[in-house]
Amino acid sequence: DVDKEWAQLSDALHPLEAAGGLLVQRLPSASLEDLRRTMMFGEFHVFHYIGHGGLDQHTGDGLLVLTGPDGRSRLATGAELYVMLANSPVRLAVLNSCQGARIGAADPYAGAAASLVHQGIPAVVAMQFEISDDAAIAFSRTLYEAIAYGWPVDTAVAEARRAILAASRAEWATPVLYLRAADGEFLVLVGPSGC
Repeated sequence: DVDKEWAQLSDALHPLEAAGGLLVQRLPSASLEDLRRTMMFGEFHVFHYIGHGGLDQHTGDGLLVLTGPDGRSRLATGAELYVMLANSPVRLAVLNSCQGARIGAADPYAGAAASLVHQGIPAVVAMQFEISDDAAIAFSRTLYEAIAYGWPVDTAVAEARRAILAASRAEWATPVLYLRAADGEFLVLVGPSGC
């Protein structure tokens, strides 16, 4: 339920937005074209995907379900997603989809998250299993709150996993971090209260 999760995520992040710690913008549709246009005219540092994901059993490519030009579902690979994010200031991608962190046996870089990191996104957080809406909201709220306060991404992910544990014991290990940077310092934040 993307709309429900978006509403819950927006509510959870509202205090950070109100304090000037971050700005959240939803794409008009979950299409490669809307992503391309948004990246062309915006200065975004984080890309957050909410939707379905999986692994192509034949090619081993990680897949995300987007919206095609005809308004119907379109499967996009991590490599295609990277093409839309390339040459943008995106430093973190969060793939809130089932199996976004899964990799195939033939090519360990073909999974959606691994593909993004391999091609140059400094940090990618993805889910290795299914995740409930409640756990996803607890994770995202805590992750962004920690990042807005200047925590390194690895520390922020660890804290967000603890937030999941408080909400849902079985899901705390679902999010994983792929980190290309030498350390967890991948964003330089400026603004109110050091954000």
